[in-house]
Amino acid sequence: MFKFGASENIERFAQGLLYMNTLEHFVKLETTEPRMDLHEGTSHLLRGDGGILHMKLPGEENFKPVLEIHGPVRFRPDALQNVNVFCMFALRESASDTFVDPRTCDFGDTFALLIDFDKFMKRVNAAMPSTGQELQSDLVDYIDETSYLGPVGIFKKASRFSYQSEFRIALLPGTGAPFRLHVGNLSDIVIVGRLSQLNERLQVKVNAEGRRTLLISADSEGCRSAFRTDVDHDSEVMPISVPN
Repeated sequence: MFKFGASENIERFAQGLLYMNTLEHFVKLETTEPRMDLHEGTSHLLRGDGGILHMKLPGEENFKPVLEIHGPVRFRPDALQNVNVFCMFALRESASDTFVDPRTCDFGDTFALLIDFDKFMKRVNAAMPSTGQELQSDLVDYIDETSYLGPVGIFKKASRFSYQSEFRIALLPGTGAPFRLHVGNLSDIVIVGRLSQLNERLQVKVNAEGRRTLLISADSEGCRSAFRTDVDHDSEVMPISVPN
């Protein structure tokens, strides 16, 4: 599991700060922002093509057709806009030779790699009682907006965002404003480096039994992380613990 961002934000993450914005925040971002999604906070998606919208105009008794609907109809309840989310990149099985899509470099210049995801989630859960919120977490499922019909919610997004391969931690009902969740120092389970070098530093090793292990090599300066001091710099690669 990875977190991408500006170096100062990744440093704060390695020190245990999860900065969680609301779903509404991602709707209001500039269109050039890779995190901008006009459809965040949608609860349901219905097929609207061919439907006719009728309205009753002031002073009239009957509804009259005003326009034909093209594309999906989305429901965005106010309560869902208040949900706080923390977004990460999950490395998934792919037919591509590239581990991480180059477009993720639009998120910043630095990556943080969690080498023990289970420990990370235990610390997140331990911090939850003080928030008064309910925790939900899951991988994001990517849907085809041209054909999908049904619930959307927090963990579904349009397929055009699939390169972001999100894993989300959500707080419900949410605070309606940015929330800072402090989970304790993460430097013992985080490796930090330059995002532009990430793909070249990753490799998968397969043993005789077919078991796959993800490995990360030391960077060009011979260090794995600016925030770890207990790493053996003589070894070439380091195995990473990943969730089942």
